[in-house]
Amino acid sequence: MAAQRGMRSSAVRVLEEALGMGLTAAEDARDTADAVAAEGAYYLEQVTITEASEDDYEYEEIPDDNFSIPEGEEDLAKAIQMAQEQATDTEILERKTVLPSKHAVPEVIEDFLCNFLIKMGMTRTLDCFQSEWYELIQKGVTELRTVGNVPDVYTQIMLLENENKNLKKDLKHYKQAADKAREDLLKIQKERDFHRMHHKRIVQEKNKLINDLKGLKLHYASYEPTIRVLHEKHHTLLKEKMLTSLERDKVVGQISGLQETLKNLQTRHSYHAPQIKVDRSREKENAPEGPTQKGLREAREQNKCKTKMKGNTKV
Repeated sequence: MAAQRGMRSSAVRVLEEALGMGLTAAEDARDTADAVAAEGAYYLEQVTITEASEDDYEYEEIPDDNFSIPEGEEDLAKAIQMAQEQATDTEILERKTVLPSKHAVPEVIEDFLCNFLIKMGMTRTLDCFQSEWYELIQKGVTELRTVGNVPDVYTQIMLLENENKNLKKDLKHYKQAADKAREDLLKIQKERDFHRMHHKRIVQEKNKLINDLKGLKLHYASYEPTIRVLHEKHHTLLKEKMLTSLERDKVVGQISGLQETLKNLQTRHSYHAPQIKVDRSREKENAPEGPTQKGLREAREQNKCKTKMKGNTKV
Protein backbone atom coordinates (compact mmCIF):
# COMPACT_ATOMS: atom_id res chain seq x y z
CA MET A 1 0.00 0.00 0.00
CA ALA A 2 2.78 2.41 0.81
CA ALA A 3 4.47 1.61 -2.48
CA GLN A 4 1.24 2.21 -4.40
CA ARG A 5 0.66 5.50 -2.57
CA GLY A 6 4.22 6.61 -3.31
CA MET A 7 3.79 5.61 -6.93
CA ARG A 8 0.52 7.51 -7.19
CA SER A 9 1.89 10.59 -5.43
CA SER A 10 4.97 10.66 -7.68
CA ALA A 11 2.84 10.10 -10.75
CA VAL A 12 0.49 12.91 -9.74
CA ARG A 13 3.44 15.20 -9.24
CA VAL A 14 4.86 14.34 -12.65
CA LEU A 15 1.42 14.92 -14.16
CA GLU A 16 1.11 18.30 -12.50
CA GLU A 17 4.57 19.28 -13.65
CA ALA A 18 3.83 18.12 -17.18
CA LEU A 19 0.54 20.00 -17.28
CA GLY A 20 2.22 23.11 -15.93
CA MET A 21 4.90 22.81 -18.54
CA GLY A 22 2.31 22.35 -21.25
CA LEU A 23 0.33 25.42 -20.26
CA THR A 24 3.25 27.77 -19.72
CA ALA A 25 6.01 26.16 -21.75
CA ALA A 26 7.59 29.28 -23.16
CA GLU A 27 7.53 31.18 -19.87
CA ASP A 28 9.01 28.27 -17.92
CA ALA A 29 11.74 27.76 -20.49
CA ARG A 30 12.75 31.40 -20.26
CA ASP A 31 12.60 31.34 -16.46
CA THR A 32 14.71 28.19 -16.25
CA ALA A 33 17.27 29.60 -18.68
CA ASP A 34 17.51 32.80 -16.64
CA ALA A 35 17.76 30.81 -13.41
CA VAL A 36 20.52 28.61 -14.82
CA ALA A 37 22.39 31.64 -16.10
CA ALA A 38 22.04 33.40 -12.73
CA GLU A 39 22.78 30.48 -10.43
CA GLY A 40 25.19 28.65 -12.72
CA ALA A 41 24.17 25.19 -11.36
CA TYR A 42 21.09 23.02 -11.12
CA TYR A 43 20.18 19.73 -9.45
CA LEU A 44 18.31 16.65 -10.63
CA GLU A 45 16.08 14.66 -8.36
CA GLN A 46 15.87 10.95 -8.97
CA VAL A 47 12.27 9.63 -9.03
CA THR A 48 11.39 5.96 -9.36
CA ILE A 49 8.03 5.15 -10.96
CA THR A 50 6.80 1.59 -10.79
CA GLU A 51 4.97 0.47 -13.86
CA ALA A 52 1.45 -0.79 -13.18
CA SER A 53 0.03 -3.85 -14.82
CA GLU A 54 -1.31 -3.10 -18.29
CA ASP A 55 -4.11 -5.67 -17.98
CA ASP A 56 -6.20 -3.47 -15.66
CA TYR A 57 -6.30 -0.48 -18.10
CA GLU A 58 -7.74 0.04 -21.52
CA TYR A 59 -6.15 2.56 -23.86
CA GLU A 60 -7.85 4.63 -26.49
CA GLU A 61 -6.21 6.48 -29.35
CA ILE A 62 -6.49 10.26 -29.02
CA PRO A 63 -5.77 12.56 -31.96
CA ASP A 64 -2.70 14.82 -31.72
CA ASP A 65 -4.70 18.06 -31.82
CA ASN A 66 -6.87 17.13 -28.85
CA PHE A 67 -4.81 17.81 -25.73
CA SER A 68 -7.70 18.04 -23.29
CA ILE A 69 -8.54 15.20 -20.88
CA PRO A 70 -12.00 13.73 -21.55
CA GLU A 71 -14.59 14.20 -18.87
CA GLY A 72 -15.16 11.29 -16.60
CA GLU A 73 -11.86 9.65 -17.55
CA GLU A 74 -9.78 8.78 -14.52
CA ASP A 75 -7.14 6.76 -16.21
CA LEU A 76 -3.87 8.07 -14.74
CA ALA A 77 -1.65 6.35 -17.27
CA LYS A 78 -3.41 7.99 -20.19
CA ALA A 79 -3.13 11.37 -18.55
CA ILE A 80 0.58 10.84 -17.96
CA GLN A 81 1.09 9.74 -21.56
CA MET A 82 -0.76 12.78 -22.87
CA ALA A 83 1.23 15.07 -20.62
CA GLN A 84 4.51 13.51 -21.72
CA GLU A 85 3.61 13.79 -25.40
CA GLN A 86 2.61 17.41 -24.89
CA ALA A 87 5.86 18.09 -23.03
CA THR A 88 7.94 16.50 -25.79
CA ASP A 89 6.11 18.54 -28.41
CA THR A 90 6.69 21.77 -26.53
CA GLU A 91 10.35 20.91 -26.01
CA ILE A 92 10.78 20.29 -29.75
CA LEU A 93 9.13 23.62 -30.52
CA GLU A 94 11.28 25.41 -27.95
CA ARG A 95 14.45 23.92 -29.38
CA LYS A 96 13.49 25.19 -32.80
CA THR A 97 12.51 28.68 -31.71
CA VAL A 98 14.21 29.60 -28.43
CA LEU A 99 17.95 30.35 -28.56
CA PRO A 100 20.13 29.46 -25.59
CA SER A 101 21.04 32.37 -23.37
CA LYS A 102 24.68 33.47 -23.39
CA HIS A 103 26.48 33.76 -20.10
CA ALA A 104 30.09 34.17 -19.15
CA VAL A 105 31.90 30.90 -18.59
CA PRO A 106 34.41 31.13 -15.73
CA GLU A 107 38.01 30.32 -16.46
CA VAL A 108 39.49 26.98 -15.45
CA ILE A 109 42.22 27.10 -12.81
CA GLU A 110 44.90 25.46 -14.94
CA ASP A 111 44.17 27.89 -17.79
CA PHE A 112 44.34 30.72 -15.30
CA LEU A 113 47.73 29.56 -14.05
CA CYS A 114 49.07 29.07 -17.59
CA ASN A 115 47.90 32.51 -18.65
CA PHE A 116 49.41 34.04 -15.53
CA LEU A 117 52.79 32.39 -16.15
CA ILE A 118 52.77 33.44 -19.81
CA LYS A 119 51.86 36.95 -18.79
CA MET A 120 54.73 37.13 -16.30
CA GLY A 121 57.19 35.61 -18.80
CA MET A 122 57.91 32.54 -16.64
CA THR A 123 58.32 30.07 -19.51
CA ARG A 124 60.42 27.52 -17.62
CA THR A 125 57.95 27.41 -14.76
CA LEU A 126 55.17 27.03 -17.32
CA ASP A 127 56.90 24.07 -18.96
CA CYS A 128 57.44 22.37 -15.58
CA PHE A 129 53.83 22.98 -14.55
CA GLN A 130 52.38 21.64 -17.81
CA SER A 131 54.60 18.55 -17.83
CA GLU A 132 53.75 17.68 -14.21
CA TRP A 133 50.04 18.49 -14.67
CA TYR A 134 49.52 16.30 -17.71
CA GLU A 135 51.65 13.57 -16.15
CA LEU A 136 49.27 13.45 -13.19
CA ILE A 137 46.28 13.39 -15.53
CA GLN A 138 47.74 10.44 -17.46
CA LYS A 139 48.35 8.60 -14.21
CA GLY A 140 44.65 8.78 -13.48
CA VAL A 141 44.50 11.37 -10.76
CA THR A 142 41.04 12.59 -11.69
CA GLU A 143 40.62 14.65 -8.56
CA LEU A 144 42.63 17.39 -10.21
CA ARG A 145 39.91 17.87 -12.80
CA THR A 146 37.33 18.51 -10.11
CA VAL A 147 39.24 21.41 -8.63
CA GLY A 148 36.80 23.88 -10.16
CA ASN A 149 36.95 27.25 -11.82
CA VAL A 150 38.65 30.45 -10.88
CA PRO A 151 36.46 32.59 -8.60
CA ASP A 152 35.03 35.77 -10.02
CA VAL A 153 37.26 37.84 -7.75
CA TYR A 154 40.41 36.69 -9.52
CA THR A 155 38.94 37.27 -12.95
CA GLN A 156 37.83 40.72 -11.88
CA ILE A 157 41.32 41.38 -10.54
CA MET A 158 42.83 40.29 -13.84
CA LEU A 159 40.44 42.51 -15.77
CA LEU A 160 41.24 45.40 -13.47
CA GLU A 161 44.97 44.77 -13.87
CA ASN A 162 44.62 44.77 -17.65
CA GLU A 163 42.57 47.93 -17.49
CA ASN A 164 45.14 49.48 -15.17
CA LYS A 165 47.92 48.52 -17.57
CA ASN A 166 46.05 50.07 -20.49
CA LEU A 167 45.42 53.19 -18.45
CA LYS A 168 49.12 53.37 -17.57
CA LYS A 169 50.00 53.09 -21.24
CA ASP A 170 47.55 55.87 -22.04
CA LEU A 171 48.95 57.92 -19.17
CA LYS A 172 52.49 57.42 -20.46
CA HIS A 173 51.39 58.40 -23.96
CA TYR A 174 49.61 61.50 -22.68
CA LYS A 175 52.59 62.36 -20.49
CA GLN A 176 54.91 62.16 -23.49
CA ALA A 177 52.52 64.34 -25.45
CA ALA A 178 52.39 66.81 -22.54
CA ASP A 179 56.20 66.88 -22.29
CA LYS A 180 56.48 67.50 -26.01
CA ALA A 181 53.88 70.25 -25.78
CA ARG A 182 55.79 71.76 -22.83
CA GLU A 183 59.03 71.74 -24.83
CA ASP A 184 57.27 73.33 -27.79
CA LEU A 185 55.78 75.94 -25.47
CA LEU A 186 59.18 76.77 -23.98
CA LYS A 187 60.68 77.01 -27.46
CA ILE A 188 57.89 79.32 -28.59
CA GLN A 189 58.29 81.43 -25.44
CA LYS A 190 62.03 81.77 -26.10
CA GLU A 191 61.36 82.80 -29.69
CA ARG A 192 58.75 85.27 -28.44
CA ASP A 193 61.22 86.79 -25.97
CA PHE A 194 63.90 86.99 -28.68
CA HIS A 195 61.55 88.75 -31.11
CA ARG A 196 60.33 91.02 -28.31
CA MET A 197 63.90 92.04 -27.45
CA HIS A 198 64.67 92.54 -31.13
CA HIS A 199 61.57 94.71 -31.47
CA LYS A 200 62.57 96.76 -28.42
CA ARG A 201 66.07 97.25 -29.84
CA ILE A 202 64.65 98.37 -33.18
CA VAL A 203 62.29 100.78 -31.41
CA GLN A 204 65.21 102.21 -29.42
CA GLU A 205 67.27 102.64 -32.59
CA LYS A 206 64.31 104.30 -34.28
CA ASN A 207 63.87 106.74 -31.38
CA LYS A 208 67.61 107.45 -31.44
CA LEU A 209 67.52 108.18 -35.17
CA ILE A 210 64.49 110.44 -34.69
CA ASN A 211 66.34 112.36 -31.96
CA ASP A 212 69.46 112.61 -34.14
CA LEU A 213 67.35 113.89 -37.02
CA LYS A 214 65.78 116.52 -34.78
CA GLY A 215 69.25 117.58 -33.59
CA LEU A 216 70.48 117.82 -37.19
CA LYS A 217 67.48 119.92 -38.12
CA LEU A 218 68.18 122.28 -35.23
CA HIS A 219 71.87 122.40 -36.17
CA TYR A 220 70.97 123.16 -39.78
CA ALA A 221 68.56 125.87 -38.62
CA SER A 222 71.40 127.44 -36.62
CA TYR A 223 73.56 127.53 -39.80
CA GLU A 224 70.89 129.21 -41.93
CA PRO A 225 71.87 132.83 -41.02
CA THR A 226 75.55 132.14 -41.76
CA ILE A 227 74.53 130.55 -45.08
CA ARG A 228 72.54 133.68 -45.92
CA VAL A 229 75.54 135.87 -45.10
CA LEU A 230 77.77 133.71 -47.29
CA HIS A 231 75.27 133.93 -50.15
CA GLU A 232 75.22 137.72 -49.83
CA LYS A 233 79.03 137.81 -49.80
CA HIS A 234 79.08 135.62 -52.85
CA HIS A 235 76.76 137.98 -54.71
CA THR A 236 78.84 141.01 -53.70
CA LEU A 237 82.03 139.28 -54.85
CA LEU A 238 80.44 138.48 -58.18
CA LYS A 239 79.45 142.15 -58.55
CA GLU A 240 82.97 143.27 -57.67
CA LYS A 241 84.40 140.79 -60.15
CA MET A 242 82.17 142.18 -62.88
CA LEU A 243 83.22 145.74 -62.00
CA THR A 244 86.91 144.82 -62.01
CA SER A 245 86.50 143.13 -65.39
CA LEU A 246 84.86 146.28 -66.73
CA GLU A 247 87.62 148.46 -65.31
CA ARG A 248 90.20 146.13 -66.81
CA ASP A 249 88.58 146.43 -70.23
CA LYS A 250 88.55 150.18 -69.83
CA VAL A 251 92.24 150.25 -68.88
CA VAL A 252 93.08 147.99 -71.80
CA GLY A 253 91.29 150.44 -74.13
CA GLN A 254 93.23 153.33 -72.66
CA ILE A 255 96.48 151.42 -73.08
CA SER A 256 95.69 150.70 -76.73
CA GLY A 257 94.99 154.42 -77.30
CA LEU A 258 98.24 155.40 -75.68
CA GLN A 259 100.07 152.87 -77.81
CA GLU A 260 98.66 154.48 -80.97
CA THR A 261 99.70 157.92 -79.83
CA LEU A 262 103.17 156.62 -79.10
CA LYS A 263 103.39 155.16 -82.57
CA ASN A 264 102.49 158.50 -84.09
CA LEU A 265 105.07 160.25 -81.98
CA GLN A 266 107.71 157.74 -82.97
CA THR A 267 107.06 158.32 -86.66
CA ARG A 268 107.28 162.11 -86.28
CA HIS A 269 110.38 162.19 -84.17
CA SER A 270 112.30 159.28 -85.58
CA TYR A 271 115.69 160.90 -85.05
CA HIS A 272 115.28 162.20 -81.55
CA ALA A 273 113.25 159.33 -80.32
CA PRO A 274 116.16 156.97 -79.44
CA GLN A 275 117.93 159.57 -77.34
CA ILE A 276 114.75 160.49 -75.64
CA LYS A 277 114.03 156.83 -75.11
CA VAL A 278 117.40 156.21 -73.63
CA ASP A 279 117.09 159.16 -71.36
CA ARG A 280 113.65 158.19 -70.38
CA SER A 281 114.73 154.63 -69.84
CA ARG A 282 117.44 155.85 -67.56
CA GLU A 283 115.02 158.03 -65.75
CA LYS A 284 112.66 155.10 -65.44
CA GLU A 285 115.39 152.92 -64.11
CA ASN A 286 116.12 155.50 -61.49
CA ALA A 287 112.45 156.29 -60.69
CA PRO A 288 110.01 153.66 -59.32
CA GLU A 289 107.34 152.42 -61.75
CA GLY A 290 103.68 152.48 -60.98
CA PRO A 291 101.11 150.03 -62.22
CA THR A 292 100.13 152.21 -65.17
CA GLN A 293 103.71 152.79 -66.17
CA LYS A 294 104.41 149.11 -65.92
CA GLY A 295 101.44 148.35 -68.13
CA LEU A 296 102.55 150.93 -70.67
CA ARG A 297 106.06 149.52 -70.75
CA GLU A 298 104.76 146.01 -71.32
CA ALA A 299 102.50 147.27 -74.08
CA ARG A 300 105.40 149.01 -75.76
CA GLU A 301 107.49 145.90 -75.64
CA GLN A 302 104.68 143.91 -77.16
CA ASN A 303 104.28 146.46 -79.93
CA LYS A 304 107.99 146.32 -80.63
CA CYS A 305 107.86 142.59 -80.90
CA LYS A 306 104.90 142.82 -83.26
CA THR A 307 106.62 145.36 -85.51
CA LYS A 308 109.70 143.21 -85.67
CA MET A 309 107.60 140.21 -86.56
CA LYS A 310 105.88 142.19 -89.33
CA GLY A 311 109.21 143.43 -90.69
CA ASN A 312 110.55 139.94 -90.83
CA THR A 313 107.49 138.72 -92.67
CA LYS A 314 107.75 141.54 -95.28
CA VAL A 315 111.39 140.79 -96.00
